[in-house]
Amino acid sequence: MQATLNTSLEIEPHTENFVGEIQNINLSEPLSSNTYNELKKAFSFFGILVFRNQNLTPPQFSKFSSNFGPLHIHHLAERTFPENPEVRVISNVKKNGKYIGQYRAGHYWHTDLIYLKQVGRATILHGIECPPSGADTLYTDMRRAYTEMPDKLRNQIDGKLQVQDHAYTYSKIYPERPSMTKAEIAAVPPVKHPMVCIHPESKQKSVYMSLATTRTIGNLDEDETATLLREIEDFCTQEKFLYKHKWQKGDIIMWDNFCCMHSATSFDEKYDRILYRTQTLHEGRIQST
Repeated sequence: MQATLNTSLEIEPHTENFVGEIQNINLSEPLSSNTYNELKKAFSFFGILVFRNQNLTPPQFSKFSSNFGPLHIHHLAERTFPENPEVRVISNVKKNGKYIGQYRAGHYWHTDLIYLKQVGRATILHGIECPPSGADTLYTDMRRAYTEMPDKLRNQIDGKLQVQDHAYTYSKIYPERPSMTKAEIAAVPPVKHPMVCIHPESKQKSVYMSLATTRTIGNLDEDETATLLREIEDFCTQEKFLYKHKWQKGDIIMWDNFCCMHSATSFDEKYDRILYRTQTLHEGRIQST
């Protein structure tokens, strides 16, 4: 990790500089280009930024997010906000008998949009309604995990390409959802990405994976790949690498998918949970070892 970050922002660091909580900033107000440049610098340094006590409308949330890259419109998006289809809703709330957004998203370790040719960079969530307990989001620092990984394990992924396939285990992970249609599968064909990426700004190396969508690694078959991935995931998700975010209403958290994996956790569904989500795309090729 870099030793220091020179910035005019007020930041409270957490978890060995993996998370930076930005103080005294109102994201509903116009921010200067200099402030956005400082936020981008902090984002590259930490990997995760947290903003408390925010209250953004979908258009405001979209506008803020767009400063960190081109916004992605998901091929399975529910289009909750027709004027802002890039803003998805994650919720257990129903309206007229249907969920108002995506239900039970990502309750397993994964990296967002790793299965696209133009992969995801930032994922940004805004807590609109948050249960008093449960519903934490877990994050693991894949840069530190790579650094501390045993040579024997690291050598099995350094310089290797993985085949990413969104449809690979979709029905197994989400049995409660309709299977992907042929058109939906065709919209996200399999692609190859490195197992170890180099961060475009910090130049740090990071394990880059998502067990659910990685079909094969190098010359390994699917079974051999799954065995190796489970070993890697077990190593990378040790407690010492983790940050657990306890959601509060008004939170905004954004993370760099080149730096971390994440997982949702369960909660008592007598409580309403509503999150807004945007995702940006990485511009350019992934740098690899």
